[in-house]
Amino acid sequence: MMAAIQKRAFWVWSAFLYIFIVTPLICVVLASFNQESVQSVPPLQWSLRWYGEAIRNPNFVRGALTSLVVATVATIIATPIGMLGAFGLWKSKSRYKAAMDAFFALPIVVPGLVTGISLLIVLTAADQSAGNVKLICGHVLIVLPYVIRTTLASLAQFNPSLWEAAETLGASPLQVLWKIVLPIIRPGIVAGMVFGFILSFDDVNISLFLVDARTITLPISIMSYLQFSFDPSVAAISTILIGITFVSTLLLERLFGLKRLFAGG
Repeated sequence: MMAAIQKRAFWVWSAFLYIFIVTPLICVVLASFNQESVQSVPPLQWSLRWYGEAIRNPNFVRGALTSLVVATVATIIATPIGMLGAFGLWKSKSRYKAAMDAFFALPIVVPGLVTGISLLIVLTAADQSAGNVKLICGHVLIVLPYVIRTTLASLAQFNPSLWEAAETLGASPLQVLWKIVLPIIRPGIVAGMVFGFILSFDDVNISLFLVDARTITLPISIMSYLQFSFDPSVAAISTILIGITFVSTLLLERLFGLKRLFAGG
């Protein structure tokens, strides 16, 4: 009897959490189909008008392109660095290994506002005024810890006997790493890249201090737009982003399987 009550309570609580998470997204999607310029859920009249307005908005388009370029470049730079850092931690026998592991997690722990201000001070002192360079430097810090964490999770499940067997058969350490280790830990690397790219594309706290008039990301562009207008075009662009994320998730599920991908093996 008690077990049945606990199971029922678990399902009720799970349903509540799902509703709590999904309801705001549903409201945003519904609001994007309003005909009028006033937000209402559900819409009084249905229309695709604001999708056209969002796509034609030059600030949204320019911000989306900037976010895409910055997130892509930051992910490309951070991935090999994170892989090497994770591999070094995995092979390290130092008593400071735990401290080094915690150090690499600092970009996640430290508030984004602090990181953004710190980067602004450092890059200004280095006389680096190019907005895209500043953004890429900041976004590398966003992606890096996720690549390290998920790669370490994969390496923790790697069987060391495979390494020993390969060396016994005459393979060099570089060959073992390239032909055996990397293919096995690839799901963890991909997971870190996916996490990092999404968070980089959606970042506000760090980007807020590193953008300039010529280089602005999509989240900052949306925030600036909301200061003067609150029409459904913001809901429309948000719905487009939700759709892209949903499709990406389905593709990852089909290619890797999300459980395997996020578990790192």
